[in-house]
Amino acid sequence: MSRKAEQIVDDLRDFIVPSYPDIEIRVRPWEEDERRLAIYFTDTKFASLYPYQRWHYLTHLIPSEYQEQYLETTVWFELAPGESPADLSYPDEELISDITPDVMRILKAIGFFRKLDDIMCPHKKTAERGRCWGDFRNSRPLLLSSGITESELFDVFHVLMLQGGFCDCEILYNAVEESRLKAEYWTARAEGIEPHDPHRKT
Repeated sequence: MSRKAEQIVDDLRDFIVPSYPDIEIRVRPWEEDERRLAIYFTDTKFASLYPYQRWHYLTHLIPSEYQEQYLETTVWFELAPGESPADLSYPDEELISDITPDVMRILKAIGFFRKLDDIMCPHKKTAERGRCWGDFRNSRPLLLSSGITESELFDVFHVLMLQGGFCDCEILYNAVEESRLKAEYWTARAEGIEPHDPHRKT
């Protein structure tokens, strides 16, 4: 590994390890164009995430200035243990954009957003709240029980992700116009109160 690659690995570990303490980071020339570096991120936490989610979480941990200066020409592969780059599936963003209105119409018709809001922000203040784990573990069973098939989940979740819904709580914050969880957040902010963190155990 070149000195440049070693320095990139050290820098990336400084940025990422606080959130992903067991992550493995490798940097080497990219097989398809050896003038560019390929960065391989491997972590067990990625097993339950789509590649687009994995990239989203990592890119938010690495300062944009660093990415622009040192990583602009690099190629990233975010892997779960045992995966190879050939195993990764990425969305056709043009297709996802085309189907978004119909998917959102279906999700509203089956009451998906309302049901997810009931889990994450119940009407009764004393009811137990669902926790957001940074993935779709609350949304997935709701969709499957409402008639969305396993094969359709890829398209549905990428429609939501391209609107900023990269996890259960972000769906309610970013991908839907109205939700109790979002309203509660802004009410707390307006009153100078620390908003509820859906990622914390209650």
